[in-house]
Amino acid sequence: MSYNRGYNDNLYAYRDIPENPIILDFSKCDGWYDIHKMLNDKFGLPLFCGMNWDAFWDLARSTFYGRGENYFIEIHNFYSMTEEYQDYCKPMLEIFEDIQKESSNVFFAYIS
Repeated sequence: MSYNRGYNDNLYAYRDIPENPIILDFSKCDGWYDIHKMLNDKFGLPLFCGMNWDAFWDLARSTFYGRGENYFIEIHNFYSMTEEYQDYCKPMLEIFEDIQKESSNVFFAYIS
């Protein structure tokens, strides 16, 4: 007899990374929710991932660990966001630095 605990296991699974290079286009972000939604989708993070920098740090750092291929992440239109949202994203930039230091197969490029 199987027992359903009332949750979906897919909520906790990492999803496929849909593209490589991973294009992060901030011109489409009108607020913190849009920023986190884009990051979670582009990095293939589990659906349960919280919309905050602590959750992103915890999950994004392990996203590329043990994957054989190289990943290229292009950051587009970062400066098209308001200064408020650029400031909000400073922890994200620090997380990207951590990922690049810890993962020899991840490369970031700031396009604009």
